[in-house]
Amino acid sequence: MTRRNNRHILYVVPALLIYGLVMIFPIGFTFFFSLWEWERFTPLAFGTLEHFTRLGTDPVLGRSFLNNFLYIAYTIVLEGFAGLVLAGMARRMQRSLGFRAVFFAPIILPSIVIGTLWRQIYATTGGLLNAVIGIVGAEPVVWLGPPLTMLSVSVVSGWTFAGYFMTIFYASMARIPQSIMDSSVIDGAGPWRTFFQIEVPLVKNIVVIVLVIITTGGFKAFDLFQILLRRDPLNSGIVLPTHLIRTFFENQDIGYGSALSVLLTMVVVAILLVINTVGKRVTGEIDEY
Repeated sequence: MTRRNNRHILYVVPALLIYGLVMIFPIGFTFFFSLWEWERFTPLAFGTLEHFTRLGTDPVLGRSFLNNFLYIAYTIVLEGFAGLVLAGMARRMQRSLGFRAVFFAPIILPSIVIGTLWRQIYATTGGLLNAVIGIVGAEPVVWLGPPLTMLSVSVVSGWTFAGYFMTIFYASMARIPQSIMDSSVIDGAGPWRTFFQIEVPLVKNIVVIVLVIITTGGFKAFDLFQILLRRDPLNSGIVLPTHLIRTFFENQDIGYGSALSVLLTMVVVAILLVINTVGKRVTGEIDEY
């Protein structure tokens, strides 16, 4: 390698230093914390793997994993697929600005506002949903309790983020050459066939990116669960982030909380690698628009 090429590497060093400081160092420090015995926030002794062996016997952890994957499955439909369909609908409107603005608006609201609003909608006594179904004589439903807990929270998430993903898909579809769309009309393809067989395949790379965003977002979900499920004695809606926060700050179990953080990081990285590998095989080498 020439001296000139060596100089080019120097331009990468600041970015690597920042990445290491922001990403690698905290992960390593968290792993270091997980090897200590703690008395609340005071370290006592170093060199234990007890916190990692405890992961296999934690019943709340298993439920958290199940709820997390269930939440991600719901939001892939309620956020990703719904956003994709909304983008297709917006593409077929002559003036879609108002339509897009209505569905995008929830994303600009603070989480506390969204959570408080939907708590009132879901309320068992005096809630909007139960008032509506009460008109037809149905009994009130506990929307934020089993077995509807995860679905109810996912609906709120879908209401919040579907418009965001609609905007991403819409921007990608807008780059598809009009000649391709005109050819599909000449060939006799209807709107739905054009959408699913032409437009969606041409934005497959964006679909993979959206899946990554939804998956990582699912493992970071905390605010909606914390606001909507402040009283959840059965842990019907507990997910990994809420279990982690409760372990750290409510139980003040720093060592086990650090082990949970390491586990959560490994799970997210593994899932991203799977999505990236499968995504490359599915999308292949296609033209991006």
